[in-house]
Amino acid sequence: MSLNGLNFYSYLSKIRILKTYSSKIMLVAFLGTHVPLITLLLFFVISTVQDIQTALKILGIALAATLAGTAATLLALHKLLTPVVLTSKSLNRYLSEREIPNLPTVFRDEAGSLMADTVTTVRKLDELIHYMANYDGLSGLPNRDLFLERLSNSLHELSMREEILSFPILSLEATHLKHIRSNFGVHMGDLYLRSLVQKLETMLGPETVLARTGDGEFSFFPLPSSSQILETDSEIWAVKIQNIVSSPLNVVDQQISSEIQIGISVFPYDGKSSDQLLWKSETALNQAKLSGTSKIQTYSSEWKERMKEKYLLEKDLKLAISKNQLFIQYQPRIEVQTGKKISAEALLRWDHPEYGVISPTIFIPIAEESGIIGEMGEWVLSKSMEDLGNWKKKGLPPIRISVNLSAKQLEDKNIAKKVLDILEKNQLSVEDLELEITESSLITNIQSALEILGELHSWGISLALDDFGTGYSSLSYLSKLPLKTLKVDQSFVRKILTDPNSLAISKTIVALGKSLGLRITAEGVETEAQMRKIKDLGCDEAQGYFLSKPILLEELENFVQT
Repeated sequence: MSLNGLNFYSYLSKIRILKTYSSKIMLVAFLGTHVPLITLLLFFVISTVQDIQTALKILGIALAATLAGTAATLLALHKLLTPVVLTSKSLNRYLSEREIPNLPTVFRDEAGSLMADTVTTVRKLDELIHYMANYDGLSGLPNRDLFLERLSNSLHELSMREEILSFPILSLEATHLKHIRSNFGVHMGDLYLRSLVQKLETMLGPETVLARTGDGEFSFFPLPSSSQILETDSEIWAVKIQNIVSSPLNVVDQQISSEIQIGISVFPYDGKSSDQLLWKSETALNQAKLSGTSKIQTYSSEWKERMKEKYLLEKDLKLAISKNQLFIQYQPRIEVQTGKKISAEALLRWDHPEYGVISPTIFIPIAEESGIIGEMGEWVLSKSMEDLGNWKKKGLPPIRISVNLSAKQLEDKNIAKKVLDILEKNQLSVEDLELEITESSLITNIQSALEILGELHSWGISLALDDFGTGYSSLSYLSKLPLKTLKVDQSFVRKILTDPNSLAISKTIVALGKSLGLRITAEGVETEAQMRKIKDLGCDEAQGYFLSKPILLEELENFVQT
């Protein structure tokens, strides 16, 4: 039926006394039965009855009978309109009080369908509204609000027990989600998150409440009815989760992985409210991200101040380049067999006007998280090549500069052109530069990184893999990388004389590098004994405090000439 069918209804609605749908029906029914009947009766009486009294008597009896019949008819119509009235009132109650309609669903005519369909539609609508308000559309998991509600219920359940048991609240984040989306696309990033959720749900099981509380962040806790995970076991639990979830996931024939970090708060020691416990587990997560080394961190109250400090440092760091607060130190690298000084690694430093020189372990993670690490990496490349250009103009002994390439720069399709432009600007050749990459910078998009590194290699730029042995150390990507140098991480070198495992790993890395035709550099050499050992293992180059700490350019000039 078209909307034109509402014209008559619209007309009746303008009559103010007809406020309800029932009153409109009654008026139509009354007029529809009385007007023709009374008209016919008057015509009959006037045309056939001569006596006025008889006529009035006939009219009175007829009117009384008509009114009685009409009253019965209107009463029946009123009752028949009950489904419409009840449906209307039920809808109003749902809109005002969110009360689900309780209407009969057994009738099969139009009015019965109206009631039944209203019940079905409103229930589905209510379920949809509840889902949208309480669940995450991408993952299907409870959202932050529902997580806090369920955590509150669990805390209330625990408060009713005679013995208060402790249990952990954990916040987990896939920290490379931004890189995954930029390299593979937003859709692939979403598919990765769904795969991650499936793995988490399978691993945690139904006795754990899991929710998506941020973009790449998930929070969870064990139900009080589950086998209780005590505070002493929470870190062991977190390590197990971190190890399993960090492994690469197969997403549309792509192997994608992200670094997983976890923060932990413990009820009742870190708080007794759901908001407080979630906030502290997320604070611990941020603590893990800022530490640069820790993948799992329990809450510590001192980090409230540290977070404030981090925020202020981030603001200052964004202005550090324009305010000339950054500078470079160079750590020399020598040839092990001859002692020849062949190169130096450019290391970024920040001289803060208030706090002095800030450790890179503090400001580099902040730069990576805030997204300015790419700009800072380009500054280091430009400034170190400018220094080397001036070095060559002075006629100083030849030396190669090694510069770290960040994960952000490995996402830049124009990085090769930028490197070549900087070399040309400073009248340098590709032999004057070595670019260092880390394992962690490769894991988000190995294919894209391989393409960029292949282009750099095709121009003759030497590439070195730094910190080998501390990450995934995948032989599949190692064989594909166009490397010239493999660096043994300082964590192994420092314990090479005291820890059999470190010695065994160092031997394996050297043998592996040699089999691939690579030069081997040992980092972190601090003693003469360590120097002899890495020489015995067959390392080609070495750097560390035994040879020289990081020094300024002027000091490097003196070091190379002595």
